[in-house]
Amino acid sequence: MKKDNNDAMKSDHQMQCIACGSNMETFIERISDDRYGCPGVYSIERCVSCGHMTTTPPLTEEDLPGLYSTYYPRREVDFSAIEREAALVNKPFAAFNRWMAGTDHQGHYLAQPGEKVLDVGCGSCISLLEMRNKGIESWGIEADPNVRTIADHFGLQVHIGNIYDLPFPDMKFDLIVLNQVLEHVPDPSAMLQAVRERLTPQGRVIMAFPNTGSFHHKIWKDRWINWHIPYHQNHFNRTSFTKLAGKFGYKVENVRTVTPNLWSVLQLRTARERKQEGKSSSTWTHNADAIQVRPPFFTRLKNVALSRGARGAGMVMGLGNRILDAAGKGDSLLFVLRPI
Repeated sequence: MKKDNNDAMKSDHQMQCIACGSNMETFIERISDDRYGCPGVYSIERCVSCGHMTTTPPLTEEDLPGLYSTYYPRREVDFSAIEREAALVNKPFAAFNRWMAGTDHQGHYLAQPGEKVLDVGCGSCISLLEMRNKGIESWGIEADPNVRTIADHFGLQVHIGNIYDLPFPDMKFDLIVLNQVLEHVPDPSAMLQAVRERLTPQGRVIMAFPNTGSFHHKIWKDRWINWHIPYHQNHFNRTSFTKLAGKFGYKVENVRTVTPNLWSVLQLRTARERKQEGKSSSTWTHNADAIQVRPPFFTRLKNVALSRGARGAGMVMGLGNRILDAAGKGDSLLFVLRPI
């Protein structure tokens, strides 16, 4: 899995934008996994025209199972916690509470009773449980083999692999959702084509992914938490994704931005840490191997202020995020697509 950002590897990288075909230029020279400590150094290339960004050197579909099963923290599963979280979907004011928290950035919340829904990259399977609790039929696809345990425990229909395996071969879906998934996919063009082939004629696709046109991206620059290297292979903005979707015969029915309040909290927490290549972050892993370097006094003072400020300003932060979302500058994009 170890990658290095040398000239030989760069020469293998697709240096034309996947969205508009324009040239790419280096945007970030050196960046690594600052969450889970996967070794390797990468760079980020940006399209000179539409601003689409790509991580280089790229991963392949074959890299993903090993990467996620080794570094993503799904090996220890709390089934009760998953069940409790999924049950919240039927609580009074659940939709309002999601809006307040900015957790309505996931497409399955727009599923309608009677629809057959496929969740590509269903992760911890909470989305599938939420839909089951709402009486909606759902199926899942997940690359991380650790998810098999969760799916089996709850009796969910989940294929471990990818959409190119043609799982559930006799089925077409009314709604296909990719919640914070497309940015992880090595080839988004192939994914858009594969998804379209599994839709019913009147079907919808809802995709949510980080927004490089966000306020937080502009403020935090190379410390923006949604670079998430190397797991995020592509980095979209509103313009670049609209162009890419159009190439594969989709029209944009609706688009908006949503900023989870938790993302803002995590963004502030990571400001307390010193990044170190090949080391995991205590914010994301809480393990003993995380970086424990004691920072200088003034850095510690700043960190304390940031931490206490984050806790005390929770409501203000939420209000600020909703204003950013209304202005289209939120941290996650939510696209609703239909085939043309």
